[in-house]
Amino acid sequence: MKANELRNGFESLKAVFFDMDGVLYDSMGNNAIAWNQAFASLGLDFPHEKVYLNEGRTGSSTVQMVFLEQLGREANPEELSEVYRRKSQYFEALPAARPFVGMVDFMRRLDQQGIAIWVVTGSAQELLLEGLCLDFPGLVEKNRIISAKDVKIGKPHPEPYLKALEKSGHRREEVVVIENAPLGVQSARAAGIRTIGFNTGILADGLLSQEGAEVVVKQMHQLEQVFFSN
Repeated sequence: MKANELRNGFESLKAVFFDMDGVLYDSMGNNAIAWNQAFASLGLDFPHEKVYLNEGRTGSSTVQMVFLEQLGREANPEELSEVYRRKSQYFEALPAARPFVGMVDFMRRLDQQGIAIWVVTGSAQELLLEGLCLDFPGLVEKNRIISAKDVKIGKPHPEPYLKALEKSGHRREEVVVIENAPLGVQSARAAGIRTIGFNTGILADGLLSQEGAEVVVKQMHQLEQVFFSN
């Protein structure tokens, strides 16, 4: 689908559901480094490309995937906690991830048109979740964030976006999702929501398209054009 064809269906748009890492924040590079180092400290391998491919999973799901693939068993609760603690420690030692240039202005334009802003993320990392309302003042509200703490399964299961639909009170046809990761696109499409791929990372555009992203863009101005160009 071309951007103008998608935009023609925006008459009923009431809300945009944003992923966080790699969509609101230029944070995926930091995430890739932190996950890689956390697993490497335990003698396990989790290369950067695989971090991008699995972005959107909850932390516990990510750890279990790596343990099953490389150790042939599930991680116990202590191991789950320790890997995520190390990941958070490595992440927080890196320079702080910043919002993408132009994202605040883009969200402000949506807000001025009466379009509600929600965040749907697989993260449970306090540093990032607490920063959302500070970095996007008046745009992101705490009660409009669905995080890993709010779901049992997480992406690529539709639960996170179904939870956002339920909590927001919006119908599927009133919402558009903006996602940067294949698993996030899977989740949104499985929930029946139109999805735009915002490919800010190292993966091929086709990986987002094949999961159901109706349009894939790579730059902030292209994302703005999808919503605001005539």
